[in-house]
Amino acid sequence: MRRSLQLSLFALVLLGLVGGTLAFFLAQKSVALTVDGQARDVGTYAGTVGDLLEEEGITLAAHDVVLPSADQEVADGDTVVLNRARPLQLTVDGVSRSVHVTALSVEEALDQLGFRADGLVLSASRSDRLPLEGMQLSITTPKQIVLVADGAERMVTTTAATAGDLLAEQGIALTDTDRTSLKPTQALLDRMRLQVFRVQVTEVTETTPVAHGRVETKDAEAFAGDETVTQRGVDGEQTTTYRVTVVDGQETGREQLSTAVTRAPVDELVSVGTKARPTNSPSADGLNWAALAACESGGRANAVSGTGKYHGLYQFSVATWQAVGGSGLPSAAPADEQTYRAQLLYQASGAGQWPHCGPRLFS
Repeated sequence: MRRSLQLSLFALVLLGLVGGTLAFFLAQKSVALTVDGQARDVGTYAGTVGDLLEEEGITLAAHDVVLPSADQEVADGDTVVLNRARPLQLTVDGVSRSVHVTALSVEEALDQLGFRADGLVLSASRSDRLPLEGMQLSITTPKQIVLVADGAERMVTTTAATAGDLLAEQGIALTDTDRTSLKPTQALLDRMRLQVFRVQVTEVTETTPVAHGRVETKDAEAFAGDETVTQRGVDGEQTTTYRVTVVDGQETGREQLSTAVTRAPVDELVSVGTKARPTNSPSADGLNWAALAACESGGRANAVSGTGKYHGLYQFSVATWQAVGGSGLPSAAPADEQTYRAQLLYQASGAGQWPHCGPRLFS
């Protein structure tokens, strides 16, 4: 082969190599890549954003945010921004849920989640960075709670997480028997009502009377209707112990624990006459009681002597009247009863009880 032909072929091969290298160099692109706020320039031959990230060893997760989108073509001079998602186990006022944020700090996460109010109580510092593997974050928001305790009702603003935390915050101590409208571990929500019930449980002993009985004994020697108490009755005493529950000063429950008779009652003993009474008609026994009454009192049942000592139809003294079973004043008793008592007096002592008028009984 002639030397000139060899030189021509060599020149053609060299030109192809140089052209290919130049074309390859011209196909490379420079892209500004920012990952989680860290920016750097990268050279790439990737056709799309997804290809670029794959070249950089980055695998997109479901909640990551990339701009432009992964299927967007990449051109020289483009900017690609990737914010990788962080999982958060978020607990707000005792209620937990799982969320994802692309924030790099607790402060940014709060802003993304919409927690912008002042006075939040957090389990982590606002300036803490969020690791890529995520974290647990608890948030307690300010709440207005209606608090009722010890006779006072007021509205309090608190970031206490639970009812028990609020009571401790307000310096309200509970005894073993006190109750609350919310469980101490119950999470607080805005506008809740928390009431404290002061409960006292005591044992109370009360004494009540036990009524005495009545025992009657028949007396054939006494007239029917006449009674004589031979032993006075005395009430007994019973002691009962109760468990009493008082809530906020009002008794709400009473349970009987025990009862016992501490003093036995004493029965009343009564002698009851069964003997038939004589008739109290002025003429039934053949005696003229009307004549005697006319002589003693002018036949006036309510007559009283001038001295005030003698009373009624037959001018009984009070002592004599009582001796035959009468009560009160003779002049206040019915005429039939006065005659009946006069007949009893006659049966016991005869007509001599009326020295002046006694003979009239036989007229």
